[in-house]
Amino acid sequence: MSDCRIRKFTAMKEINKSKRNLVLAEFLRIINSFFGCLSGYMTYLEAVKCIDVPQYKIIFKFDDLVNCNKKVLKLDKLVKYYDLKVCWGIIGNSLENVNRDYIEFIKNNSGGNYYHFFNHGYYHLQGPEYEFFNKPEEEQEVLIRKTQDIVRDNTGVVLDSFGAPCNHVDDNTRIALESITEIKYWFYGKENYNSFNIKRLIDMEISVGKPNFKFFINRLRSLKDDTGVLTLQGHPYMWGLEQWFNFKLIVLFLKRVGCKFIFPNEVGEIND
Repeated sequence: MSDCRIRKFTAMKEINKSKRNLVLAEFLRIINSFFGCLSGYMTYLEAVKCIDVPQYKIIFKFDDLVNCNKKVLKLDKLVKYYDLKVCWGIIGNSLENVNRDYIEFIKNNSGGNYYHFFNHGYYHLQGPEYEFFNKPEEEQEVLIRKTQDIVRDNTGVVLDSFGAPCNHVDDNTRIALESITEIKYWFYGKENYNSFNIKRLIDMEISVGKPNFKFFINRLRSLKDDTGVLTLQGHPYMWGLEQWFNFKLIVLFLKRVGCKFIFPNEVGEIND
C-alpha cells in the first residue's frame, strides 16, 4: 500500500473514531439525563407525600434575556400553561441590533400577568472585570442608565428593577442606584438601599443553569425564614432536557403546596 493510501486510510479511521466518540458521548448524555429526570421525579413523589413547607410567595428571577429564541418561547408556553409570574433581566446591548420578534416579545408581555422585566446591566461583563463591582459610581450609573434608555427607546417599557450580572455589586452600585429614582427594586442587592432589596435565601439551581428538584427541596425544608418570600434564580438559555424537567417538578411542587407567584411590587401585599 502506498504512503498516500496509508495516510488516507489512517485519516478515515480517525474520522470514524471521532464520529463513534461523538455518538457515544451523546448516548451517555441522554442516559444521564434520563436517570437525572428519574431521580428528580422519585424525589418529587416522596416530597408530595409529606408536604411540610410554608405557603411562600415565589418570585422567579430569570437572567440574561437577549433575544426571542426557541428556549424563550418554550418557557413562555410553560409560564402561561402553569399561570406563573416571571421576572426576566434584559441585557441592554441585546437591543442594539433591533430584532422585531424580540422587541414585540418585550412590548407584548410588559405590564401583563406573566412577565416583569428588569435591568440586568448593559454588557453583562463578568470576572475579572465585573460590570458593577470595583467600578466608580459614575461609571456604574452610566451603564444602568444606558440599559434604562435603550429599553425605553425601543419598547416603551420603563424598567423599575435592577439585578447585576452575576450578582456582583459593591457600595458604589448602591450609590449609583440611589440617583435613578425609577428603579424601585433591587435583586440580591445591598442593605440600606432607599428602595426595596429582594434577598437571596435559597437557590433552585444546584449550579448556574442547572435546576435540580432534589437540591431545591432539601434547601427548602432546611430554610429558617419568616419573611414568607422566596426569590428563585434561573438561567433558561442554559437548560437542557433534564433541567427543564426539574424546573417543571419545582413548579408543580410549589403549586401543590399552595405557593403564590408574585412580582416585586406584590411583596408587601397580604395573601388572599
